[in-house]
Amino acid sequence: MNNPFLNTWKFRFLYIGIWAIVIVAQISVVFYYSGTLSCQTVYDSLVFNILQAFCILGLWYPVRYFGNTRNIFLFLLFHFILFLISSFLWIGSGYGIIQYFLMPDNAFYTPYFINILPIRIAAGVFVYIIFSLTYYLMMSRNELKIQKRNMEEKSAATASVPIEKLIRIIVKKNSEFHCINVNQIRYIEANGDYVMIYTDSSKYLKDQTMKYWETYLPDDYFVRIHRSFIVNIEVIAKIELYEKEIYKVHLKNGDILKASSAGYKLLKQKMKI
Repeated sequence: MNNPFLNTWKFRFLYIGIWAIVIVAQISVVFYYSGTLSCQTVYDSLVFNILQAFCILGLWYPVRYFGNTRNIFLFLLFHFILFLISSFLWIGSGYGIIQYFLMPDNAFYTPYFINILPIRIAAGVFVYIIFSLTYYLMMSRNELKIQKRNMEEKSAATASVPIEKLIRIIVKKNSEFHCINVNQIRYIEANGDYVMIYTDSSKYLKDQTMKYWETYLPDDYFVRIHRSFIVNIEVIAKIELYEKEIYKVHLKNGDILKASSAGYKLLKQKMKI
């Protein structure tokens, strides 16, 4: 699972927006109390908040893989050490960038930096806790979603009644919902916890699994040729051997997909070649 703030453009813009608000708020507060707006204030807010934003993104990986211990002492120790490391990175790097690169001749910046350091650390603790909790909530939500999908897939696999194949699907793009017939789909590509559906005119992000589409798309037209691709055989122009047990599937619009050996065998069966 990738960092959820980088998974879709919606969350990327949300994350950028959060930090833009923080930067503007910090500059406004300093201006309100000092009565002046200097390059020192602007540089300080921009550099430190941008560096902290990158450090918060990086926190996802240790939290994701090592932060789920059930021992309370180890859990607190893990986050204490992680906070110290991340704080050292963004505070130390920020001071170095401003003092030695952006304002090397400014003798007033070091006293300014020392004066606001306690506030910066306190704010850093608050931000660290908020985003760590957000990461844990997102992981829990994703695990519940995976469990639900697994149950649905298991139920679909063991169902004794015939599976009703899809005729049309509802997709959302921006704030609009579109109804498209399945025969308009060129191919479907795995995209993290989502899939990307490609048609002749556009592409759409959906949250069902590849297994779901493999199960419910009409078998006469759609074949899973690779763990990452399901293709509509009606749009295939040619198939060629790419390397050992890997094939290239050329579509009529010029797109090229990879097919595994097993996927190629399924294609041969469906296309009767």
